[in-house]
Amino acid sequence: MGCLLGGSQNEGQPSRVNKDDKAIAELKITRDKVKTYQRKLETNIEHCKQAVKQCIKKKNKDRALLALRKQKFLDKNLETTRGELLTLEVLINDIENAQIQKNIYDSLKKGNEFLQNINQQLTLDDVEKLMEETFEAVEYQQKVSEALSQQGLKQDDKDLLKELERLDSLEALEVDLPNAPTNKLQQMDIEGPEKEERKVSSKRQQVLLA
Repeated sequence: MGCLLGGSQNEGQPSRVNKDDKAIAELKITRDKVKTYQRKLETNIEHCKQAVKQCIKKKNKDRALLALRKQKFLDKNLETTRGELLTLEVLINDIENAQIQKNIYDSLKKGNEFLQNINQQLTLDDVEKLMEETFEAVEYQQKVSEALSQQGLKQDDKDLLKELERLDSLEALEVDLPNAPTNKLQQMDIEGPEKEERKVSSKRQQVLLA
């Protein structure tokens, strides 16, 4: 019952292994078998070489000749096996490269179809319209900025003219102060100018506070 239930659960499920994968798997299995056979031949050949040496030492010429003939026969088989193994390796490599190229082609094809779908949704007229609207919005924003900056300049000019008038008034009140007196006579002589200077300073402060 368990086996039957297990088999029914896998029914209807698509296999992830396609025919190409099965073909490559079979080739690799064959390659591995050939490799095993190759190692067996190499071992037998080595045994034959040792047998030939032993027979020669024992002066058994007939057995040495027989072992040598067997070695030559195995050498030919080994050479043939190596050629077959190389053919299998090349074939498997070519198939795997072809699969990679096919995957690349399928990916490029899907990417191209996706790109064409996007291009169909986004027409050239839509792009040109968007660029035109963007340009108009930027141009309008620049005009607004220029208008605001000019208004600011006018206000700055008013403030600068007022500051200029204040400095001009200070310049008109500017007088050269006398040097400090060195004796009482000079101090008495400049009492009058000092009083005048204090008056000028008082007026200057009034201008600054205005």
